[in-house]
Amino acid sequence: MPAIEEVTYVHDRMRQVFRNPRVVLISGYARLPDSVASHSQYQRLGVVLAVDTADGRIVAADTTLLTDLAKDFFRALVEGESVTEDIAELVRRVQTRYAGQSGAALTTALRRCLESYHQLRDDHQLPSGEE
Repeated sequence: MPAIEEVTYVHDRMRQVFRNPRVVLISGYARLPDSVASHSQYQRLGVVLAVDTADGRIVAADTTLLTDLAKDFFRALVEGESVTEDIAELVRRVQTRYAGQSGAALTTALRRCLESYHQLRDDHQLPSGEE
């Protein structure tokens, strides 16, 4: 069970993210390999990114990877990075640093997130931050 301080930090951090009208939540999914332990429960791996449209920075990230360590590792790899600058480098970083059996599904789900963001941007459907 997480410490109270950790829960409070996460809650406060999410409150700040949600208060920013420029932040959008995007998601992507990919099929898990049959050999992965969580396949029978989930069958798909999900990646969710909160992106500030003002600068394209990932302000929060999550994934349906099974262990907290894997989730934290993924967050450390992508949070603070840009979805508009070198997205090939972002995907490459995850491919080379995450060597788990779900790696291919993780990078596919990440790519789908990035594609969703760029589609929204190209269709002018991203918030401008004006209220």
